[in-house]
Amino acid sequence: MRRFISLSLLSMLIIATASPSEAKMATIQTTAPLRDHGEQAVKSAVQEALKSAVIGAVAMGFPWVQFSRATVLEDAVAVQILATDTDPEAGTGEGAPGPDNESADGIDDSPQTEF
Repeated sequence: MRRFISLSLLSMLIIATASPSEAKMATIQTTAPLRDHGEQAVKSAVQEALKSAVIGAVAMGFPWVQFSRATVLEDAVAVQILATDTDPEAGTGEGAPGPDNESADGIDDSPQTEF
C-alpha cells in the first residue's frame, strides 16, 4: 500500500510539472446570406463567409488557417475553418492539400478562389 501511495504521488508530481503545449487553436464558423441556390450565388456567399472567417482569425492572432467545411443552408452559407498559431502540417512531412497535393481521400478540396 505504501508503494502504491508513493507511486501515485510521484506520478501526480510528474504530471503537475510537465509543461503544457503552447499551441493555441480555434474553430471559427461564419455565415453569409444566400440570395438563391444558384451556383454563382453559393460561390459568392462562400467567398464572403470565408473572407470573414479569415479576417477574424487574423484579428485573434492566428497566422495559420485551414478550411474545414462549408454548409449550404436555406437562406445562408456556413463556413468553418481551423485557426492556429503554429503550422498544422509542421512535422508531418506532408504538405497542405492543394492542386499538386490532393487530400487523403483523393479529392482536390483546395479553395480555388483568391481574395
